[in-house]
Amino acid sequence: MSETVPGVAGTALLPLILASGSPRRRHWMESLGIPFELQVPSVDETPLLDEDPQDLVLRLAELKAEVVARRNPGRWVMAADTTVAVDHHTLNKPLDVEDAVRMLSLLQGRAHQVHTGFCLQKDGEIHSLVDTAVVRFRPMTEARIRWYVATREPMDKAGAYAIQGIGALFIEGVDGSFATVMGLPVERMGALFLGLGLLRPWVGFPD
Repeated sequence: MSETVPGVAGTALLPLILASGSPRRRHWMESLGIPFELQVPSVDETPLLDEDPQDLVLRLAELKAEVVARRNPGRWVMAADTTVAVDHHTLNKPLDVEDAVRMLSLLQGRAHQVHTGFCLQKDGEIHSLVDTAVVRFRPMTEARIRWYVATREPMDKAGAYAIQGIGALFIEGVDGSFATVMGLPVERMGALFLGLGLLRPWVGFPD
């Protein structure tokens, strides 16, 4: 899939390519006014044996960016990947309703980590990072967990919840970046874009 989304001003660069099908990441890019084109990569997101969750999201972000960058020489490509971790469990998107109930049962009434890997690359130039936030859940009864799962919101979300949606009702607090929990470490991404001087040609950002 390829779709171009204009930014806030004319650009001296071709639009950045966002290698993601996530509507949350698209939302952030549109809100920032950065022109981008969507190209969704097809990659195997299965964790490696005993893979640390931070290593997982970094590997997948770099892999997604690499797959798209290979077919778009001379273009900046951005990708990200997010997972949830609690104790020794890595919680990606639930497989079904009962898997979502299992995940939320693990998270309720306690804190967990959300890791988002980020990669920006062009022609072998690679900038990548992992950002982590800690999310604290309120206690949830099984009835409330099943009610929430029945809304279907959890079914395509890492950790089986959306902090920007109905899931916010169950969040007690966040230590770190709200954007990272949504799936894009916007604060650190912005610092990287500024450091590389990319915002000026893309959106007319002043010195």
